[in-house]
Amino acid sequence: MRAPTSRGDDDSERKFAARTIPDQVADELGAEIVAGRRKAGERLVELDLARDFGVSRGPIREAIRILERRRLVELLPRRGAYVRPLSLKSIADLFNVRMALSLLAVRAMATSPIESYVETLARRCAELDELVETGDPMAFARVTTRAVKTVARGSGNELLVELLTDLANQTVWTTIWKSPLDYQTPDLRRAAADLMVTTLEAIKRRDPIAAVASHGRLLEGDRDRALASLSQLRGEAFDLRAISQPDARPAPDDIVRVG
Repeated sequence: MRAPTSRGDDDSERKFAARTIPDQVADELGAEIVAGRRKAGERLVELDLARDFGVSRGPIREAIRILERRRLVELLPRRGAYVRPLSLKSIADLFNVRMALSLLAVRAMATSPIESYVETLARRCAELDELVETGDPMAFARVTTRAVKTVARGSGNELLVELLTDLANQTVWTTIWKSPLDYQTPDLRRAAADLMVTTLEAIKRRDPIAAVASHGRLLEGDRDRALASLSQLRGEAFDLRAISQPDARPAPDDIVRVG
């Protein structure tokens, strides 16, 4: 894994990484698991999947290994591949861990800003502004993710960058954003873009408390709207308050009901 450099410019990342056939199959199959269209315990038969996707068994086998790394599939010796249980609570846990690491990063970046990363974050904010009216939800989500990555790199904490990268690449996180779960309207996109700008301004003036507050509001909103969308897709209800306050008694409006 490459350590962050002082350039602070993640424009060197390829906008569209080459996607192999196993990658594409893993993304589509993973999206079915996340949406609840494939249930926990369901066996994934290579021959059937090869027929359904119109490919040979080799890419299917590799796609299943990818999904195993993302903790969506369990491979059992001499028994095959099975869909692992995936609850909204476990997805919420992933959001919360990512948010905790990201807030640690933004606090560090605002304490000792590195100009090159500040400049990169400013470009990300400009991209978000352009996408408020014209962008689709997926494009906006991708740029938001890149902005959060910029903050992680701007923290100067290599371990934080590694942990956040691993969360993105080795968990269900890679899969849940294959469908538009958030930023469905210009108003939502405007609110998120403004929060990112507020975070940038707090970083520039070396105000870690304000940076954490605005960045936290952005990430909490992302989490709550994505989980609400997933609850609809999966037909499951969940308690919004329990996501971050497990011991709190939920108010009626904090329960997302389905059906």
